[in-house]
Amino acid sequence: MANRKIPPLDLMFFLLETAGSPKHVGAVQIFQKPAGAPATYMRDLVKSFKQAPVVEPFNCRPHFPRFGLPEWQVDEQLDIDYHVRHSALPAPGTDEQLFEVLQRLHCGMLNRDRPCWISQVIEGLEGDRFAIYSKIHHAYIDGMSGVKRMYGTLSPSPTRAQITPAWSYVAEEPDRTPVHAPAGDGFGKLGRALLAQVGAVGEIGSAVTRMGLEFLNLGPGGAQKLFHAPRTRMNDRVEYDTRAIATCSLPLDRARSIAGATGAKVNDIVLTVIDAALHDYLDAKGENTRVPLVALCPMSLREEGDATASTQATALHISMGEPGAGIVERLRQVVDSSRATKAEARAMSREALLDFAVLMAGALELADRTGLGRMISPSYNVLVSNVPGPPEDTLYLRGSRQLASYPISAFLPGGNLNVTVLSHGSRLDFGLVADKHALPDVAFVARAMERSFAALESATLGARRAPARKRKSAVKARPVGRTARTVKQPAATARKASPRKPRKKSEQQL
Repeated sequence: MANRKIPPLDLMFFLLETAGSPKHVGAVQIFQKPAGAPATYMRDLVKSFKQAPVVEPFNCRPHFPRFGLPEWQVDEQLDIDYHVRHSALPAPGTDEQLFEVLQRLHCGMLNRDRPCWISQVIEGLEGDRFAIYSKIHHAYIDGMSGVKRMYGTLSPSPTRAQITPAWSYVAEEPDRTPVHAPAGDGFGKLGRALLAQVGAVGEIGSAVTRMGLEFLNLGPGGAQKLFHAPRTRMNDRVEYDTRAIATCSLPLDRARSIAGATGAKVNDIVLTVIDAALHDYLDAKGENTRVPLVALCPMSLREEGDATASTQATALHISMGEPGAGIVERLRQVVDSSRATKAEARAMSREALLDFAVLMAGALELADRTGLGRMISPSYNVLVSNVPGPPEDTLYLRGSRQLASYPISAFLPGGNLNVTVLSHGSRLDFGLVADKHALPDVAFVARAMERSFAALESATLGARRAPARKRKSAVKARPVGRTARTVKQPAATARKASPRKPRKKSEQQL
């Protein structure tokens, strides 16, 4: 990565960034300290973090020369004390206090004069727990490579003392050389890349023409439609960098049972639950729409085993359920829309999908910055990402058991609500991030998601869900799930109940 040109899709996140809408992604992990941990446990842990080597991309900073293209440069004077920080909550160290701190930490742009990442160890959580909050600029990694690095720190063994933090993780470069390619076939590789791009330009041209005709009501268009979403408070322009954060967790095994009973994918269930919750929220505000909401869903284009640092994803617009639809009918509508949109995407090459992501982001930014976005329909209402994690239920960091791991992401132009789900073990952990001025009570949505999942489970599985109730203890294991209740929610929120949720694999972020 060092002294390499910044690829267009990664560079896009620097170009789209504003003070009010930083483009870093983050996560908070909650840990239970081991029994009998010494008084110096936290200090020793942070010391180990700081002594670990810093490898690419974490030792690189962006360089924007006066002439020439932006590139990555190694920071020869990297200050590890700046990047790895240690703090503590005041007593009693509640989850509410933790989330108040996280809402502040997630604000503000990362300093481009340094490698753009920070990891903050926060001790003092009640119950002998601690948290690790990390954020890194989206130009460095996407969700898939970020999760692989985050979980590279952990071990299924409670006795393992060795630590490999995210900034020390060395990913293997995938071998993309064709089996029969002659050694040193540099010119052939370049030629194939150029041909692929030429083909991608043709594909993009066809897609843009189709969408343009549909936008002007001159053609039937396709499954994926740009600038066709209803306008909601989730589309208010982001003016400040203040954030509201909420979390919830749902059971992956029960989500898979629903998927098996309905012929849906776990990701369809995720979208259905979010969709129903957003309509509940808009109903409570007296602002519900007359047409379906639209989710913008990143879809990973990363090859199997590839954990290299870079963004390798596109994004799909998926129309969700009708406002008044029942939960089962809503799922059916989401399934139909999702299948059609994915079928269109599969008909395009990887190069075309990557180019389309850059083009789409540019169009969203242009609409947002010129004011055009306030005169035409929004392109989407909520950004929904689904990132798969490891299969293990129980993981440790130097003997401390991980209790939860919630993603905390960023906005794209045109929207102010991001819902990211991290599936790992038998659970789905959701992190909801909203503009505090537009959705200060985003915890209402998190609680409504829990209720919507319970309704979907009851409607599709009925009595068959009874055995899963044994997992009640797993609900209590989500220490931060309840925290979301305290992040500025309306009185109506107090009525919300609590269930759980799902996951998927090869369509990693969709």
